[in-house]
Amino acid sequence: MNKTCRGRKTGTGDAGAAAEAARFFKALAHPARVHLAIRLLRGDCCVSEAGAVLDISQPNVSQHLKILKDAGIISGRRQGAKICYSLADPRLARILRILLFEENDR
Repeated sequence: MNKTCRGRKTGTGDAGAAAEAARFFKALAHPARVHLAIRLLRGDCCVSEAGAVLDISQPNVSQHLKILKDAGIISGRRQGAKICYSLADPRLARILRILLFEENDR
């Protein structure tokens, strides 16, 4: 039996949605990855630039980028010898804007 929650039907499909949301937020569960996502709100970013922004080693940046990419949150494209990344999931941009710019609405 499905119940309603704020006008939405709830039921067995919620388990899949909850698991997807958990994977999404788990990929963001590190300050460096959130910082990378915030940087990507301004536009594409290459690994070397991301390392400079975060002040961490390139291998460490690459590990964080891989987690975000595997989660489908960012995408990368090769530009010569560099790989540049951009936000691939528009939900993240909306979430970050709410958290960063609407904090006074609490």
